[in-house]
Amino acid sequence: MEGMEDINLKTNGSDTFSKFTLANMVSLPSSLTEPTTRSTAQAQLNAESPMGKYTERMVEDILTEIFKERRGDFPETSSSCHAANIPWPIKEREPHVDKRLRYWKEVLHQRKLMQERVQRETGKLASEVLFNRRSTLDNRDGQMVKRVLDYADRMKGERLMSAPLSKLGDQLDPCTCQVVPGLQATTPKAEKVGYKDLEIVGMPEVCKTEILGKEAMEQDPPPGWLQSEFLDKRLEQNFVDIQNVVEFFPDVDALQVKGTALSKINRLPKPFLVDVDSMHTVTKSESSPICTEECICESCGETEEKSSGTPPPIPDVGLRVNGVDYVPCEGDGGGIKDCYEIVARFTCDPFQRRLKHVLQLTNIGTQSLSFSWKQSTYYYNRGSLLLAQDNEFHFDLEGFRLSHGETRNVAVLYQPRKVAMAVELWLLQVEPRIFCGRQESLLLRLYGRCTPPADYMAKLLECQCVCICKSDAVEMDKLTTHLGALAPMVVPPPTCCPYERPLDDREAFNALNPGYICARFDDLEVLRAFHQRLKKPREPLWDMRLSTIKDYIMRINGLVERESIFSEFNQLLAPLLGGGFSLNASSQQDVQKQRSRFIYVRGVICNGIAEWEDLMFNVEDSFFKPELQRYYQSLLGESEEGDEEEPDQPKPMTPIDMEKLMEILGETELDEKKIRTAVIRKLYRSKYFRDALYIQTYSHLCNMSEDIVSVIESTEIVPT
Repeated sequence: MEGMEDINLKTNGSDTFSKFTLANMVSLPSSLTEPTTRSTAQAQLNAESPMGKYTERMVEDILTEIFKERRGDFPETSSSCHAANIPWPIKEREPHVDKRLRYWKEVLHQRKLMQERVQRETGKLASEVLFNRRSTLDNRDGQMVKRVLDYADRMKGERLMSAPLSKLGDQLDPCTCQVVPGLQATTPKAEKVGYKDLEIVGMPEVCKTEILGKEAMEQDPPPGWLQSEFLDKRLEQNFVDIQNVVEFFPDVDALQVKGTALSKINRLPKPFLVDVDSMHTVTKSESSPICTEECICESCGETEEKSSGTPPPIPDVGLRVNGVDYVPCEGDGGGIKDCYEIVARFTCDPFQRRLKHVLQLTNIGTQSLSFSWKQSTYYYNRGSLLLAQDNEFHFDLEGFRLSHGETRNVAVLYQPRKVAMAVELWLLQVEPRIFCGRQESLLLRLYGRCTPPADYMAKLLECQCVCICKSDAVEMDKLTTHLGALAPMVVPPPTCCPYERPLDDREAFNALNPGYICARFDDLEVLRAFHQRLKKPREPLWDMRLSTIKDYIMRINGLVERESIFSEFNQLLAPLLGGGFSLNASSQQDVQKQRSRFIYVRGVICNGIAEWEDLMFNVEDSFFKPELQRYYQSLLGESEEGDEEEPDQPKPMTPIDMEKLMEILGETELDEKKIRTAVIRKLYRSKYFRDALYIQTYSHLCNMSEDIVSVIESTEIVPT
């Protein structure tokens, strides 16, 4: 007996555990409509576990195989004669399915099995386990009614007047020998104020349908406390007290807002008239005079003229913005995809006002439209750039509604207080939705520019001129004060050479002594010997300057000796004196230099053009071969069309493909010239080919420009 009791306790415990755990795991409504009873679920739980059956079946299969092997009974293989004639079922290949879809399908299957198990264990549908009327809707409504009745009972006038005051007794403090008054109980706020603004909480029918499901809402509600006669009698008895607490009890179901889809309000196709002068119906029957009449409709033209004068039908949803009509029903997608944007520009001086009408909205539909303003960022990457901070743009930002035929004008007031630029972006949202773009609203861009006044600019320019003139006068005084102390420094112009090379003694002498030209080395040796005679033993060698020899002559003390040596020095310099530089030679040299420069630049340009032609030919050849192979593959039906997408690498051609290609070319009568022309046309329209040409041409032009500049700079100064 004790063992049986233990088994029953374990069974009941597992039953209770499975009910609550499985009920909490359900997340999707079940589609089963055949509920089982609790006796059936209990019988299934008391039955033998499937694991035991599986173990017994496995043991039986092993023993059967052992006995067959001992008797000599071997299983037939695929090589048997009669087994080969058996039609083996061909397994269908599973189509390619995304892993996420396959995983979601498995999850739904597992949840469905779990729902079936919950239904077997508890005898309830999955939707009745988590979301039922008694625990969600009826409980909420019942608590709301109880709250109303409680406040109605507490806020009675007789009860408020006769409410007892709860207070603790007075105590004597032994330390100070003083009487401490007792604490009074805190009165609730409703009784203390004598008024309670009760809030009604409820759920409309749309929310109830979403929670319980459409099938559960169509069923009759089960009888409960809210539908009892006792509650009705109590409400009638306390009706006067309830009115003191709740002035008006709203109909929660009537507060719901039901929208109408744009697809349901699309207008039907308009009938059109056929241009027919007259329509004749002639019958040959002579039995009745009615059938022998000729039905001639000569008034078709008049009907067409009358129909053209009738006013167009009024759409359900429509808006006119600045004279342009927008009817979302006329589009295929149910809305207007184009972004409607209005830009308003203002320009004025500080503390001036500019008023401009920017919008005129007219409701041309039968439904009422609701409008609301919302501010957005003007620049998406810099939200605070040039943002108006001082209420520069002022207009009515309150939401509004427009019925059929009503019009509203929106005017913006620009009132800057300092010289700056300010921008703002406002979104006008419309309900029901008309603009179906990314913003789903109408964009209003405000751009304000506050310029300084003309008088202020003139005064500022005058102050700048005074400051600049004063600073210039100070600098001029400093320069003229020390002008006498400045010594003129005459420096000969440097001779630039396009290449580096060591100069010989004659070139160094000519460069260091302007006006003298030494053409022979013997003259330099004579001057070097003359310098050696005049210098002292410890003095440095001659530096190729005639001024050094003159200094040595001037330091001789004897007048006669100095004059004789100076006359000898002049005799040595007489053949070295050169004539003045002719102007004709300089002009001829400039012309020759310019011609040389033109020749060099022309050569650089010609070489660059030739290189560019070779470069373009190589680029075209590199693009032509893959494009030709793609063209062949397109003939074979293996490539997809589309120039905007990135081209894939062409696949290699197999011998079978080449045979098919030759057959196709023979059928279509395409020769090599036509194929080359078609491929080149497609190649010239390719975006990637054009981008490659542009990039290579730009790089080559930059290199040519650098070469031309280098040639001009190198031929600017020619050494003399």
